[in-house]
Amino acid sequence: MFVRRLKNKPMSIEQTNQLQKALKEFGVRTISSQKLFIDSSHLKDYKKNEVIFYENERNSSEYLLIEGILHRYNVNDKGENVTTGFYMANIAITPHSARTIKSNSIFTLQTLTPTKIAEIPVAILNDMRIMNEEYKAFGQKVLEAEIAKIFSNDLAFRSLDAKNRLIKLRKAYPGIENQIPHSVIASYLGITNVSFSRLRSEFAGK
Repeated sequence: MFVRRLKNKPMSIEQTNQLQKALKEFGVRTISSQKLFIDSSHLKDYKKNEVIFYENERNSSEYLLIEGILHRYNVNDKGENVTTGFYMANIAITPHSARTIKSNSIFTLQTLTPTKIAEIPVAILNDMRIMNEEYKAFGQKVLEAEIAKIFSNDLAFRSLDAKNRLIKLRKAYPGIENQIPHSVIASYLGITNVSFSRLRSEFAGK
């Protein structure tokens, strides 16, 4: 099997172990398949509030979130950042095919906590999906999960009030309110910071 590889700086033993553990969580379990990814990717640590990529900028990578919390956002016509989704550890970021138009990103991706991300060129991962059954299954699983998430969120925002949106958020991302700015959560729920504080007080009083 031929897969293009990048000449990345070799990973440390610790980094390799971290990535192997994450790949197992994604269903890539054999050492040979894990090595394909490790040889063609790099693992990077980001600080809080760093941007991974920007809306409308060209992007040609796929990403696995190993540690930390990210959010995606778009800038509205008032120049404000509007959060449209979150990513927590051990998840694949929205696939390149679903988050780009003509390879330009449709949202900005930013860290909300210190974060560790594995990045691999989309062309190489596509080769791996074609030639390797584990990555083929992985790609299908990630895409199906993303479609389900988009449908669920669309349904919630069309049919639920802010209180029930918060309940849904808490179920999807346990403990997230204790780890990221509340202003970001308020943005995601489509309410003001004051309204969000009132909602939290209402839940706390029960």
